[in-house]
Amino acid sequence: MTQVVIVGAGPTGATLALLLVQRGISVQLIEASRNSRRMFRGEGLMPNGLEALEQMGLLPLMSRIPHAPLNAWEFFINQRSLFRVEEPLAVGEQPCTLVSQPAL
Repeated sequence: MTQVVIVGAGPTGATLALLLVQRGISVQLIEASRNSRRMFRGEGLMPNGLEALEQMGLLPLMSRIPHAPLNAWEFFINQRSLFRVEEPLAVGEQPCTLVSQPAL
């Protein structure tokens, strides 16, 4: 039987582990952090990220975790709004989405 060890349970490592397990491959997922409350580089999913979750059967999880569509970018300096730009990447029914990565 094939066995795989994956070091790092970030978004890529966790996704790979899930896909391998779904195919019947034994996986050991190793992560140095004791919890997922660490600082992430970003908490946004582009439309293709949401599509990937859908393809893995994980899109229903979104209804159970904190998330919100990203409709626009607003730029501030010294707590003063400079300008607002509507989000250009919203494609079809899947907008860019802000999501809590520790929850995901």
